Amino acid sequence: MQTTTVNLRNRAWLLGLLLLANRAGLKPLPKRQIHSLLFLANCLAPIYGEAAIESRVIKYTHGPFYPDAQWDLDRMVAQGLIKITSIKYVELDEEWWMEADYAVTRRGEEVHQLALRAPLLGHSYRFLVELVNAFASLDQNAFDEAPLLDAIYRTPGKPNWAALVFEESSDNYSAITADKFSELLPAGSYLSPKERIDLYLRYLGRLALQSEQIAGRAP
Repeated sequence: MQTTTVNLRNRAWLLGLLLLANRAGLKPLPKRQIHSLLFLANCLAPIYGEAAIESRVIKYTHGPFYPDAQWDLDRMVAQGLIKITSIKYVELDEEWWMEADYAVTRRGEEVHQLALRAPLLGHSYRFLVELVNAFASLDQNAFDEAPLLDAIYRTPGKPNWAALVFEESSDNYSAITADKFSELLPAGSYLSPKERIDLYLRYLGRLALQSEQIAGRAP
């Protein structure tokens, strides 16, 4: 029974993230960015007192990847909760990957509304909304690159295809970095969780644009 509950919470988070991204103008949302959003959600959940649904991720040069989450995505496509378009196959990291765009269907929206009435998603909803809005506000050129510059993703000594594990709070360098912004304020000042999320995503977005400019891929 416990495993079933965890799986339902995972799907509720995933469906919620995709729907909120669609509503924020990211419709459809590429597969790579779905995994990036899920990665950022797992890393930054502690800022809101939330538990990550998966505190380990596989690192690839093109971005984070969650095999179980991909299975859940495919399952929800088969259930008619998510629509998939623009399917193509590309070679990345010496492997063939299916790339596609995803959007929540009307039926998926109805299921999401039902999930909000239960503890599965309702408690996390504010966090997911504010995270997605911060991500959607990034420059479009930073969407793919920003997650790669995350503090956990840049952990030294972790090669491609390695598992990044941040189960302990001391290993969650993303949340630690986001909390550090408070130290730049005058004594007695306080940053809300939303402000810490916004600042951290803006920080990643700025790094991403600088990286793109250095590489000559952005103006």
